[in-house]
Amino acid sequence: MNPKEKILVEQCKKGDIKAMNALYDMYYKPLFNTAYRIVNDFHFAEDVMHEAFIKAFQRIHSFRGEASFGAWLKRIIINESLQWIKKYGNFNAHEDEKMFDHAEDHKELDLRDNDPKEMLKILRSLKDNYRTILSLYYMEGYDYEEIAQIMGISYQNARTMMSRAKSALRKLINENKIL
Repeated sequence: MNPKEKILVEQCKKGDIKAMNALYDMYYKPLFNTAYRIVNDFHFAEDVMHEAFIKAFQRIHSFRGEASFGAWLKRIIINESLQWIKKYGNFNAHEDEKMFDHAEDHKELDLRDNDPKEMLKILRSLKDNYRTILSLYYMEGYDYEEIAQIMGISYQNARTMMSRAKSALRKLINENKIL
C-alpha cells in the first residue's frame, strides 16, 4: 500500500469524509468496470459499486493491510456483484460437476488480437455465470481456487464451468468471425 493510500485509510477509520471521497475517487473507475463486467448492466453496476463502497467504509476497521486496499475493495465489489446476480440475475453457479473431456475445451483462449468492443459485446451475451467466471479469470486474474471461493462452488465445478464458458465463448466468436 502506498503511503498516501495508507494515510487515507487511517483517516477513514477515524470517520474522515474527505478521505473517504479521496479513496472513492481513486477506485471508482476500476471498481465500476469490475462490477459492470459481472452484472452486465450500467445502472445496476453503479448501484452495486455504491453498495460495495458503503460496506467497505462501514467495515474499514476490519482492513488489516495484508493485501493492498485496492485488492480488498475489489474483493468486496466482486462479492457484491455476485450477490446481485444471485438475487436478480439468472445466475446458476451449481453447474453439473462432470468435466468435459474434449481437448478443445481445455485450451486457453487468446483474446488479445480481437477488437475489444466486439469482445465486450460477445461477453455480454453469455450467461451470467459464464460471463462472471471468464471475467474473474481473464480480467481480474484470479485462479481456479480463488474463483471457486468467490463463487461459492467447488474447485472441480469452477474448472467445469470455465470449460463450458470457453466453449460458449469460442462458439460466439466463431459465429461473429472475429478470431
